[in-house]
Amino acid sequence: MVRVKQRYLLFTILYPSGPLSTQTQSTSSKTPTESMKFHSPSPQNLTRTTLASIIRSSISTNFGDWGIGQCGSFAVKYFSPATSTGILRITRENYRTLWAALTYIRELCGQPAVIKVVRISGTIVKAELEAVKLAEEAIRRVKREVRVAKSGGAGGGDRKGVAGVFSGGKSGQPATVVDDDEQDQMVVDIVDSENEDDDDE
Repeated sequence: MVRVKQRYLLFTILYPSGPLSTQTQSTSSKTPTESMKFHSPSPQNLTRTTLASIIRSSISTNFGDWGIGQCGSFAVKYFSPATSTGILRITRENYRTLWAALTYIRELCGQPAVIKVVRISGTIVKAELEAVKLAEEAIRRVKREVRVAKSGGAGGGDRKGVAGVFSGGKSGQPATVVDDDEQDQMVVDIVDSENEDDDDE
């Protein structure tokens, strides 16, 4: 029996303009850190169904009927508006087309956004573990920025830390410097497992 090979794309949504919730800004006296401005929660009306519709529209716009035929079977396996993190499932032969369609998305629910793929895995378990790791790193980064702000540190260091993450280096590394010894944020895991843990219902 032939088993269909799948790929799981772990992605995170970045909001360059920061959160648009005026109620949160008016009721809260705390200023969000540099990391929180980019990694803000998604709008509540951005659900798995809405996200799938937006992605399918991007596939149709950029790749036409051929793209829909190739990637129409993708599924949003997980999405959390609180962390703006999700997991997509697609066949192994077509994951690059889906990845490109995510790159072309520039707006979500009327808010400028960038979808960044951070891991490609052959099993959903590896993608879930990476999602937990990213959440823990984000919490540590925010705590570090708050600690620096309380100690009277300059804000420039925080901006440098965020830029370092986008350049592929560790937090605190300038965006213009890329050290080959540093761990890259983009991880591609293409190991297929016979006992693949898929939570299809």
